[in-house]
Amino acid sequence: MLNVVILLCDTFPGILTEDMPGYDEMFKSLIEAAVDGEQCQFTVLQTWRGELPAAIDKSEIYVVTGSNADAFGDAEWVVGLREWIARAASAGARLAGICFGHQIIAQALGGVVERSAKGWGIGIRTSQVVDASTRSQLGDTLSLIYNHHDQVMKLPPGATRVATSEFCPNEGFTIGRNICTLQGHPEFPVWYVRHWIENHAPDEPEELKARALKTLDTLPNDSLSAARWMLSFLRQG
Repeated sequence: MLNVVILLCDTFPGILTEDMPGYDEMFKSLIEAAVDGEQCQFTVLQTWRGELPAAIDKSEIYVVTGSNADAFGDAEWVVGLREWIARAASAGARLAGICFGHQIIAQALGGVVERSAKGWGIGIRTSQVVDASTRSQLGDTLSLIYNHHDQVMKLPPGATRVATSEFCPNEGFTIGRNICTLQGHPEFPVWYVRHWIENHAPDEPEELKARALKTLDTLPNDSLSAARWMLSFLRQG
């Protein structure tokens, strides 16, 4: 059985309506699809309420999710999560990070996160896979859904860059066999991002929104392949 602890960093209130799956359900669905029928046990912790694992269990995989928060922020729960990540990594925990999770893991372990000079990144975009071992599983490019303002500008010590693009120098990284992250959102269904752009997008130019919507129809989405890679990588750790 695969034991997964979802360190939920947001529920996107006001964006996900009652008739939509919750953010934790999106992660559960993705992970269950990625393990091809293997039984999974999930624990969901709401980090913004101070919920964090009481102890590090190396038999579990910890997934730090996306959020509207800043990974470099000083909110009490962000500081607490950052400190927990540092302790967990030191203890050899298996950590996966998605978007905000990617950023705060980098920040907690000595990397640098900044507000993106490219502005709001949303839609599907394709990055170049630069790590040879990752390329053997994912191929030369990786197309994922994005929705973020911040990016990892400098990797933590000992990290290996997974992918890069014109938008972000570090679209993901690994450390040893126990940590892997991605800037993209494999857990987001296309319908959710379309809903976000059409109904709840920040005050951005309509041209930007139109381009983002077009990517959802014209570019591939490697979400399932990315999730399989992350789980395979961590399970070997």
